[in-house]
Amino acid sequence: MNSSLTNETIVALSTPVGVGAIAMVRLSGPDVRQILSKIFVSKSSAKQLPKRTPVLGNFIDIDGEIFDEGQVVFYEKPNSYTGEDLAELFCHGSIAIYQFLIESACSAGARVAAPGEFTRRAFIEGKVDLVQSESVADLIASETKASAKIALSQLQGNLSERLEEIWQQIVEIGAHLEASIDFPDEFEPGAGPMVQGKPLFGEELTPLFVNAEASLKELEDSFRSGRVLREGARVAIIGKPNAGKSTLLNNLLGEERSITSDIPGTTRDTIEEVCDVNGIPVRFIDTAGLRDTQDPIEKEGAKRAYDAAQTADLCLLVLDSSKGKSEFEWAQHEAKKLETNKLIVLNKTDLVSSCLSGELIRGVEKVSISALQKKGFGLLKKSVFEILTGESLQGGNIMRTILTNERHKNLVNKARHSLKEAFVLCQKAYSPELVAVHLNDSSAAFSEILGKSYGESLLDKIFSEFCIGK
Repeated sequence: MNSSLTNETIVALSTPVGVGAIAMVRLSGPDVRQILSKIFVSKSSAKQLPKRTPVLGNFIDIDGEIFDEGQVVFYEKPNSYTGEDLAELFCHGSIAIYQFLIESACSAGARVAAPGEFTRRAFIEGKVDLVQSESVADLIASETKASAKIALSQLQGNLSERLEEIWQQIVEIGAHLEASIDFPDEFEPGAGPMVQGKPLFGEELTPLFVNAEASLKELEDSFRSGRVLREGARVAIIGKPNAGKSTLLNNLLGEERSITSDIPGTTRDTIEEVCDVNGIPVRFIDTAGLRDTQDPIEKEGAKRAYDAAQTADLCLLVLDSSKGKSEFEWAQHEAKKLETNKLIVLNKTDLVSSCLSGELIRGVEKVSISALQKKGFGLLKKSVFEILTGESLQGGNIMRTILTNERHKNLVNKARHSLKEAFVLCQKAYSPELVAVHLNDSSAAFSEILGKSYGESLLDKIFSEFCIGK
């Protein structure tokens, strides 16, 4: 979008499409006051709309005919979401009414906003950076309390602050390099971060490089947790017939979603449902029982079970503890075939006096439950959470500053690798000019993350993913 278009006043619905008690329409741009004077008549005696104060009045069409009663809140630039004059118009939530209100605003000089244009204007006006802009969409799409908290944290600038801290470390290294190139004996005032004494180079810069790379690596590694919290995870439940897979799923969901029966082979196809596991939106996939059979339907069910297990983020191998050694041998055989993360779930522990102790399968965790008696599910959810995120639930670190956006993760990775290349050349005493080339590549990646320099195509891609009125 051409930045000159910010001279136009835009309008859009900011509440969900559909019928409701109240709908909210937003106006933003230089002509907000003029447009309001044509479509809203205040019931107060004030000549001008007060700032940040709800005003009751009537909405009128371009011919002056009243079509609804509502409220308007006016925000004067730069103290608004977009940094421009902005108004929030609250009308009754009839589709016909809010559409007519938008049409009236357009007749008075506004135009309908492009997708994400309100947030884009906030970015252009310096109210938010690119990371904060993208977090708006994440906050709207949040499916759990944890994902909403992380999106809100990013909207408030916590991730941006962390990125700025790391970027400043790279700037400091760059200041030494530039000083070595242009001012070998002293720094010129105002050229960048001031460092006392002779410019550092070679091994002397090692601590700065190491600290910056460690910070980038920590941030990059956080994406495993962030992706799961933002997008959720798929967990397949597999096991022999009557191992208790369907009962397990029903207990996780808190409702009778899967049919349970003592008759083997009741579940013939995969059944998928989503539930919140300690803040993660997890799609559990109940699958057909795995056994040797000539039944073509059961065979197809088994194939789909394996397909689900291989593509899942985690596979729960559910065992009937009461059947003893044969179940454990089966689990060992199946675990070798699965390349995804695995968790052994020892079910029906209420039917046996003791369970096999020690390591069942090397490197594979196990948890004991009784699906029938609804015991052990807290520990099961804890294990699922920790395997999916790589975080300890008790550690409390999951809400730290983390990456949730793949674009950010890829650019942090690019910044880290460029920094490593610069470090290697610096250690080998290559010329500061050559080292600076790679360091500039690292800094450029940060510019793309935060939007300090950007292209039209990048902004079009990001902001087109937003809701119209956000």
